[in-house]
Amino acid sequence: MTIAAAVGIRRSWRGVRGGTWAPLLLGLYGAGLVAAGIFVADPTLGFPPGTPNGPGPVTWHGLLHFVAGGIGFLGLIAACFVVASHFSADRRPGWAAYSRVTGVVFFVGFVGIASGSGNPATVLGFWIAVIAAWAWLSALSVHLYRHIER
Repeated sequence: MTIAAAVGIRRSWRGVRGGTWAPLLLGLYGAGLVAAGIFVADPTLGFPPGTPNGPGPVTWHGLLHFVAGGIGFLGLIAACFVVASHFSADRRPGWAAYSRVTGVVFFVGFVGIASGSGNPATVLGFWIAVIAAWAWLSALSVHLYRHIER
């Protein structure tokens, strides 16, 4: 769905500021999600239940899960700022601010979870960041769908 949203944004913003980079970066995020789903994360820090509480061995698929997710997450963060730039140039300060805040929130959540901290507050913060990013992408997609020229 993320890749489909990127295609829709590309079609909607063809020839305008952010019309190339926003969809490419969102497509990178979508591809990162797919790749992270293919390569299974390593059990660690007591997750899933029954796993020893502490770092475990890193496997090749666990490493690829982390790398794919990291690249995808950076793509999403950058896309938020490209979209914010588009809306700033289009004199839509509300959408520009919403996009920037989403990028910052997701960056903070990503840094927290990438730090290796498995404490519940960090995990909760990451999930809040993920939900905020998905809400932003959904709202952006609906907004652009409603404003296409027919």
